[in-house]
Amino acid sequence: MYALSEKMVRRSFASKASRIERVKENLLIAFPEVDERELEKLVEGFFVHQASFITELILIKTGRFDFTNSVVNEKEFLARLDRLKRANEKGIVFLVAHFGNWEYMGHLFALNGIVTHVVAKEMKNSLIDEKIIVPFRTMHGNVSIERNGAVLAMSRVLRRKGAIGFLIDQMIPPPNGTLIEFFGKKAYASRSLAQLKLKFDPLVVPIFAVREGRGKFRVIIDDPIEYIASESDDKEERIRLMTQRYTDAVEKRIKEYPSQWQWSYRRWRIPRKNSGNRS
Repeated sequence: MYALSEKMVRRSFASKASRIERVKENLLIAFPEVDERELEKLVEGFFVHQASFITELILIKTGRFDFTNSVVNEKEFLARLDRLKRANEKGIVFLVAHFGNWEYMGHLFALNGIVTHVVAKEMKNSLIDEKIIVPFRTMHGNVSIERNGAVLAMSRVLRRKGAIGFLIDQMIPPPNGTLIEFFGKKAYASRSLAQLKLKFDPLVVPIFAVREGRGKFRVIIDDPIEYIASESDDKEERIRLMTQRYTDAVEKRIKEYPSQWQWSYRRWRIPRKNSGNRS
């Protein structure tokens, strides 16, 4: 199945040259020092990653994915997870990125006792959301939160000491986005996580599922990010600085495993003024 998925990914990108060019352009923004040979190697790794990601989603959806033997650092993972459960006094926000297999991670945590409320952008086709995406994400007990109205929903979760999964690497235009740097280039990111930290003081914990083979992952639970930019008296600047710190945590992991991020995204797009949508 992995080989078939790889063929499908290659054909999909080959059918639209602009998609491959975007991947290369984005990689060169992040790694301007690479030569043509190194760039092609990164693109090849990206294709393999995409194919593995798709295959794993299918296996999870059909109940054929082996969660039991999927974590290569299982002892460390379970110990850190248990420590996190015991440290939870004001709720947890898992800082997540489109890296490795983030969808797998949500199921894994639910199967190990942490049900997560996942904030996600709605698909343009509501039927796909209703019939495919939401049932998939909630099949092990997780809860899907629509982006519109997400701040209020997340506030309720944290008041109950619940857990939230928050994707920080999406382009969120103003007024809900703040301008930060991602790989040294200006980009917008959501202000909501910083706002939640300042208001409710949850644990903000970066987590990553690094692929180490087909269906095998090193699950990383970083130490909580306690930074609240107390060196600034300006609230908006504090939000920006905190959001930058969250973004830096993601950038660090991407630099370590560059082929495992979603380079096809238009991450550095700067929207026209007044084009943003409010939560």
